[in-house]
Amino acid sequence: LLSLPIAYVLTPAEKLTVTSFLALFLIVGIGSDTVFVYADIWEQEAHLPMDERIPTVLMSAGVNCLATSLTTSASFLANLASVLQPLREFGFFMGLCVLWCFV
Repeated sequence: LLSLPIAYVLTPAEKLTVTSFLALFLIVGIGSDTVFVYADIWEQEAHLPMDERIPTVLMSAGVNCLATSLTTSASFLANLASVLQPLREFGFFMGLCVLWCFV
């Protein structure tokens, strides 16, 4: 949830629209999905000893979550090509939120 205030500070819009507050629900959903990915890979690698299991899970789940975060962020940032200013601002705001959610 720290991604929301960071994206709010980095967004150059004079004001954010009401739809930007939908970002809270989207980011919570994306964060929950990330937790499920890590938990699932953790269970899949249960056969490994702990000193091998942790790096394996971090690398495997990290790559998966990076790919999904980058594509989701790119889809929101694609709204920067819109002629509608509120849509551009929302796309930029959500793109930043998704990137910071991964970090």
